[in-house]
Amino acid sequence: MPVVVVSSPKGGAGKTTLTANMAVAMRQRGWRVTAIDFDSQNALRFHLGPEAGETDGVARATYEGRAWRTVCATTRSGVDLIPFGPSNRDQRLHLDEALTVAQLRAEFADLQRSPADLILVDTAPGEGLLQERLDELADVGMTVFLTDGASIALLPNYRGGAFLHPPLPGEIPRFGVLNQVDKRRRLSRDIADFVAERASRRFMGSVRYDEAVAEAAASGFTALEADVEDVGAVADIRRLAASLDQLVRDVCVA
Repeated sequence: MPVVVVSSPKGGAGKTTLTANMAVAMRQRGWRVTAIDFDSQNALRFHLGPEAGETDGVARATYEGRAWRTVCATTRSGVDLIPFGPSNRDQRLHLDEALTVAQLRAEFADLQRSPADLILVDTAPGEGLLQERLDELADVGMTVFLTDGASIALLPNYRGGAFLHPPLPGEIPRFGVLNQVDKRRRLSRDIADFVAERASRRFMGSVRYDEAVAEAAASGFTALEADVEDVGAVADIRRLAASLDQLVRDVCVA
């Protein structure tokens, strides 16, 4: 069962919005997707199932020793959602202690019901112990960057500058995604061109800035569920999903 871990070096990159849209896109491509929210903001539910995660989630279930499937909800798009849920300080701190690599692996295995299962993990911004453990279990990693000065300044040092050199033999496939690319803005355009020239093998693709994505999110939907033409960011997300689809199918074959 492929595990895809979505991360970002800093907050505000649109990681959760992109994760939700990718979950729906992969569901539409025939995968049985379980999206898991490991960000204490508990925001993934607002895109996929606003009613989920109001009273329970992975933080409380882990703290109480319950299986994650007990807080799993099937959303209107067909994506299964395990929200972070409301939590207190003790429950949040407990996650780092309780979620060892072995425990994460066991919980993922407990969620599998068919060969078409795919786990899509939304993580908290930045780096940390839980992020390292999830990366160890990831079959494919997606890291979301904005085309702004702060994000591009992180590239040389983030994860040892991994995104500026080709993947190493035997390395877990880990790719960047440029989000909210706005070709009307010179800096955004220059960063997108730089990445295309210098780090193209490390980047899966880009998603254009598109108000339709934000408008759909404000209504509690992903752009792929809303009545939006298959252009702009929606077309970009579908292309990303096609690339991810091939990657995870290669993982299954391997």
